[in-house]
Amino acid sequence: MIKISQQIQNYNSQKKKTRLDDLIKLYEINYLKLYKILPNILKMDNASFSLPEGEESSTVNINIYKESKYTSKLIVCQGNFSIRSMEDMIMDVAIYHDLKMVEVRRFNGKHQFWLRNVFPNKNMLSKDEKYQWNKYFSEWLSFVTKEGLSNIKISNKKALK
Repeated sequence: MIKISQQIQNYNSQKKKTRLDDLIKLYEINYLKLYKILPNILKMDNASFSLPEGEESSTVNINIYKESKYTSKLIVCQGNFSIRSMEDMIMDVAIYHDLKMVEVRRFNGKHQFWLRNVFPNKNMLSKDEKYQWNKYFSEWLSFVTKEGLSNIKISNKKALK
């Protein structure tokens, strides 16, 4: 009986490793969430809206750049936080339209190429930093869907061309 409880305890204490298929699923989920928020994203140049933070709101600006027929780039900036010492959040996000995936390429100026990092490393990135950035983006998109999008302004210069 003691061996079984020790095995369960050992199993629960082990951290689940993120795998490539977990990351790809997250990319696909983020694509669906992003298109739920901004369904006409291909026709837009930028969007801005407010997100609630207690009694105040922070401002989100999204700039959209079409890189090719199948790829677009978003620069997502969230600033004007109620906590003045907080730095602005900036995410560089790639949209792969043919694959129906969204990937966070950069987060606050840091670039992450590998799925897993050796630890410790000179930048003190966690072992699954890339997964965490994309998981954060997924949770952020869920928050925007549930609580945000007040005072939305969309610039649609592409439609005028």
